[in-house]
Amino acid sequence: METTELRELITAPGRFATVYFDASHNTEDAEHTTQLRWQEIRAGLNDQGADRSTVRELEQAVLAGAKPVGKVGQALIASAGRVLLDTWLPVPPATPVVRWSSLPYLLPLAAQNVPPVAYVVVIMDRIGADLRGYSNHGELAEKATVDGSDHPIHKVSGTGWSHLKMQHRVENTARDNAAEVVDVLSHMADELRAQLIVIAAEVQARAELREALPKRLLEIAVDTETGGRAGGTDEAALEAEVRLIVEDYARAAQQTWVDRFAAELARDSGLAVQGLEAVTAALREARAETVILTNELAADRPLWTAGGLEQVAVEADGLVEDDAVQQRADEVLPAAASVSGASVVVPHGYLELADGVGALLRY
Repeated sequence: METTELRELITAPGRFATVYFDASHNTEDAEHTTQLRWQEIRAGLNDQGADRSTVRELEQAVLAGAKPVGKVGQALIASAGRVLLDTWLPVPPATPVVRWSSLPYLLPLAAQNVPPVAYVVVIMDRIGADLRGYSNHGELAEKATVDGSDHPIHKVSGTGWSHLKMQHRVENTARDNAAEVVDVLSHMADELRAQLIVIAAEVQARAELREALPKRLLEIAVDTETGGRAGGTDEAALEAEVRLIVEDYARAAQQTWVDRFAAELARDSGLAVQGLEAVTAALREARAETVILTNELAADRPLWTAGGLEQVAVEADGLVEDDAVQQRADEVLPAAASVSGASVVVPHGYLELADGVGALLRY
């Protein structure tokens, strides 16, 4: 998880309400279910001493905010009567998480968050294509439509020289149309520095596009199983499949950080450390490039912090400031990583680390 955009949130004054819950909107009684879930969340916040204005703003976000499509989770962080973060999660949490604490609880967000990926979606037939370019923040950044020649484009049955000639004309027109699409696609991909091309098209159009793609784009092209440019296409199904393709790609990219960490640790290069003592020292010295947290982290183990999270240590005597306070390790480590400019990775699958924590170092 890239943490630079969270720094302002983390350093906001006051205490924080952090909520993760199943916000799925895929049944007829979804509205009623959401209201019941909110009642449970509100009771938890009130029991922990959250202030009324913060609870009220969270209620607005849950009950009156935008409604998701399908099965998703929702992450909310609020403080001093303001909602500071409101985002969907690809996988709903099994049970709600409700906290009122001195720091926002970012670990579940990091566990589902994946590295940002810029990508282009190509929705195509043999005549042309609709292209959508997304920035590495997941936002729609560019749109384009390519309308090629539609005559001749459909093959005709029959035999003989005239039919063969017509078939060749159809193939040439389709290839020319694909070449036009590639011109626009190449420009868009270069502008966005796209890492992924997602192709939604029927078999012939997809084959013609792939044949026309330059090698650098062909190597990052992935086909969908659903969708296309024909009328009646299920847009929601296509959008859901594209989201999964992008997430799978991003998770694979994230795994490279874990692999790099494991390799550096194995060769004892000094660029990878594990354990709370070593990782907190790296954070204090702003040497941590990526902090890796696993399920083995003792979540409620207290760590000492001072100086606006720029100082973090296992023992108070490891800090230079006098205003040291104790806070939970599962809240401190992602927050301190953000303040120091380090990213956070929660690996999928088992990774054995001392204290459940490690770090790749900048130097």
